[in-house]
Amino acid sequence: MNKYSLLKGVTLYFLMIFISTAVNAEEIIGQQEVFNQLDSFYAKQQSSTVFLAINNKILSLNTLSLRDKVAAQVKFLALQELSLTFNVAEQYLLYVVRANIDDTAGQEYKVINWLNKALKLEPLLAKNQLNTPLFAGAYLTLANIYASQGEDKKAFDSKKQYITKYFAYLKQQKAYRVKGLNEKYQIEKKHEENELLTQNSQIQHFALARAESERSQQHLNIAIFIAVGSLFLLLLLRQFKIRQALKLLAKTDSLTLLPNRRSFFNNGATFMTQALTADKALSVLVLDIDNLKDINDNFGYDVGDSIICHVAVLASETMRSRDFLARIGGEEFAAILPEANIEQARAIAEHIREKIQANVSKNQNNNIEVTVSIGIVSIADVRENFDSLLHAADLAMYQAKAKGRNQVFSYAIERKENQD
Repeated sequence: MNKYSLLKGVTLYFLMIFISTAVNAEEIIGQQEVFNQLDSFYAKQQSSTVFLAINNKILSLNTLSLRDKVAAQVKFLALQELSLTFNVAEQYLLYVVRANIDDTAGQEYKVINWLNKALKLEPLLAKNQLNTPLFAGAYLTLANIYASQGEDKKAFDSKKQYITKYFAYLKQQKAYRVKGLNEKYQIEKKHEENELLTQNSQIQHFALARAESERSQQHLNIAIFIAVGSLFLLLLLRQFKIRQALKLLAKTDSLTLLPNRRSFFNNGATFMTQALTADKALSVLVLDIDNLKDINDNFGYDVGDSIICHVAVLASETMRSRDFLARIGGEEFAAILPEANIEQARAIAEHIREKIQANVSKNQNNNIEVTVSIGIVSIADVRENFDSLLHAADLAMYQAKAKGRNQVFSYAIERKENQD
């Protein structure tokens, strides 16, 4: 009886595994039926040296996916049902179409996945075909996705790949034009030579015509050179603007748009050195939102992020024009207050605390009481270095929390209490 029960249990276990595997496989096949022929291409095809023809339906589908994702999805599903055989170039564009369809907020990882699948096909395609905007555009899409995710290195590398391919495409097009013009010129020259053999009287006429043709050719070459040079300068200017934007992103907190922790520390050492050299006052405050973890747990991180942004706005409005406010942690902000002694720093901190308590409430139809704890310190009390100054302000902030939150506490008072 026991052996029978054991055999029955093992059989049932393997049957459940088989059913689960079958369901998952059916789901995957339903999503990617168009791409089932890809494995055979890797085994059979070598690196191509000629352009591969592309079905007009795929070209129109690619264009549609950039304008109307829903309509493109419908046509894509219809294309699945035709069970057509696609070459590598068509396969590449189908991946791009799928990426365009999935290019919506929160689906960036799908776009990256589809485009990387497309890029893996590059060894099987002609280099000249890959340089065309139809194929090279995948790198530009990747660059934009990576930039939106803050992956600056990947964004820069993808944009560099796109620009390299674009210039190769321009160079290729220029070569084709020059070749066509040269062939035309050679034909005309041959015709002139044949005419000269039979009609010596027209030698002068054809010489003048050839000189005119050469002048036109020179003018055309000059125009092409100017156009290509202008385009190069425009691309260079655009690249410069992109690099400037990336540098700004590296110094900015993406949620609040305030300076980030790195920028705060870079500027802090400079502010402190200037204050010590000129023998002027300088204070630092550290602000922490009280009970933000509870707010996130009870109302969700969207509400928490909204509160962080609101606090950033209110604190910024309270700062003086010469003050430097930054977000240095999840719910933690810090500010450098040049030429402010401890009394002035306390006045600013109290103003911030009162303003936040009075304004940040009823967030997203939820009754939420938001308060902050603030620690302040002056270089009159800590002069070693900026790290020590910030650490002292941080200790004062934690002391404010320990004494009941929603208050301003000075490091000098904390040190005096500890000494007593």
